[in-house]
Parts: sequence; structure tokens; C-alpha cells
Amino acid sequence: MNKIFLIVIAFVTLQSCNGQEKNKVQNSKKIDNSQKVQITNLDENSINFLDAKYQATGFFIPDISNPYPTYTYSDKKMGVFSVDFIGKSNEAQYFWSPNNSKGFFSKSNNPENDAQNSKAIKNLIKENNYYVVASYLPSEFITYTGGEDGEFEPKQNAKTTFYLYEKNKWKQIGEIETSKIPEDILAFETSLIQKEVLKNLKNHSSTYDGTHSTSVETEATTTGMASISYEFDIKKSNIFLSLNTYKESNLCEGKYIGIEKDNQLEIYYSGDQLNCVDIDPKFIIKKDKTQFYIKGVGGESTNNEWILMQ
Repeated sequence: MNKIFLIVIAFVTLQSCNGQEKNKVQNSKKIDNSQKVQITNLDENSINFLDAKYQATGFFIPDISNPYPTYTYSDKKMGVFSVDFIGKSNEAQYFWSPNNSKGFFSKSNNPENDAQNSKAIKNLIKENNYYVVASYLPSEFITYTGGEDGEFEPKQNAKTTFYLYEKNKWKQIGEIETSKIPEDILAFETSLIQKEVLKNLKNHSSTYDGTHSTSVETEATTTGMASISYEFDIKKSNIFLSLNTYKESNLCEGKYIGIEKDNQLEIYYSGDQLNCVDIDPKFIIKKDKTQFYIKGVGGESTNNEWILMQ
């Protein structure tokens, strides 16, 4: 579902609920950042997207795959924006999935109502576990089509700008034509986050430089055992992965970024295939004496194992 139309539907839903009491904004140190903040790449009249006054319609969990906490705000003078809380790990992100037997919806008898329970959602957001991303559509790009309901649609030339909140600052991390925003919003925003966050954390160690390869079998087929061969060309933080597969999809080749952490090299996908983007590292390489080992290759049976590399 397109990001902006997700906002539109959210507003129509919230404003059409007759008799529904507006969610009161609770003061909380977890995510209430109403104090003055620095905003880079914005004009002087720009807003602090986290200000409690913009949370009046409440937090909710959208009905999409890989959902996350969010809230939206609309003002005819300002425009429209949403603020999304993207987990810094797959574990934090998966907490909001209806499929998680230990997550937010695990004891829910009415998931639709619970998805609108602003107070419960807000209280469960731990600031250190989430990236905060605002996507902003200024009023100059909006045509309002309704009356008091505030219904609107983006103009043909509309552009949406994305901002990341870090260290009490909003920093622009991307801009895209609104009509071209990908369907997979989580992967798109994750890719923007990683390009910003990881660019200053690139690995500068020569420990892993060189060409490293390995091959794993995945599952038996009628014509033999399926397998994937991996070849990593590592030059400091610049990594290129080549794949050679048999009876397997040849996915997620291309550019990666390496971050050295705790004597291991965490490898993140940095190409253009959104289905390959993950908030956690795609692979991890470690060195034990003179040998290199990798985790994350193959299928479910080998994905969490340390596999010897050549």
C-alpha cells in the first residue's frame, strides 16, 4: 500500500469513528520529545514531528505486512506527515506482527481495536530500540478534496521527504516522487536509514580484505541437491557478493557494506533490491586464527551455523 494513501486511509478511518473518544496524549520520557530540537535541511518554519500536539489522533498499527507503530498528522497550512517507529532489530520489529505468539497481539481478542489502542502502543515503544522516521508531504503538493474531514490527494508533481531523528535532530535522509514510493514501506525506510547510519561506520580494517568463498547444499530435488556458492570480494567497507546457484534463486547479489563489530564483520545489503534489505546484518564473518567462517548462508538448516570459508 502506497505510503501517502496509507495516511489518507488512516485519517478517514480515525475521523469517521463516531463517538470514539480522542486519545489523550500522555507525557512519557520514552518518546515524547516536545523540547526544541535542531532540524537540518529544513527551513526555519519547519516542525518537530515528535511534538506531542501532533500525536492527538493517536498511535496505531497499520494493517500491512511487517507492521510498525506510527501516527499521522494533517494540517492544511503545513501538509501531511507520518512518524514511523522502525525496530533496530528484527526482534524489535517482529514484536508488532500479528503472527508473533509473544508479541503485541499475542493476547488480543480484538486485533482491530488493539491496533488503535494508542496508549498501549505508545507505552511499549522503548526509544533505544527504534529508529524514528518522519515522511512529510508539504501542503504545496496537496489538493484537498473534502470539507471538514480534510480528505486530500497528492498533486501530480508531489514529492515526499523523509527525515531521521537522531541526537535531538531531524535530518533529511531522502526525497522521492510520492507516486513512486515503493509498496514495501518498511524495506524502503530501512534502506534510507541504513544508508545514513552506516555511512559513518564503514569498516576500515584490512583483516577481512580479499576474496572469500563457500558453498552450501540446501535441499534435495528430483535432479540432485540444490546448492548455493558465495564469493565475497572485500575491500575495506566495499563488498561485492557473487552467487552461483543450482536449483536455487540467484537473489541478493551485488553491493554490501561491512561494519566491524566485536571482532566480527557484519555485512549489510546496500543494493537496489528492496526484498534483500534487512535491518539486521545479512551475513557475519569472523576470523579464528587463520580461518574465516561465515553465518547467514544457505537455508534454514545452515543459516545460523558458522560455515568454513576458503
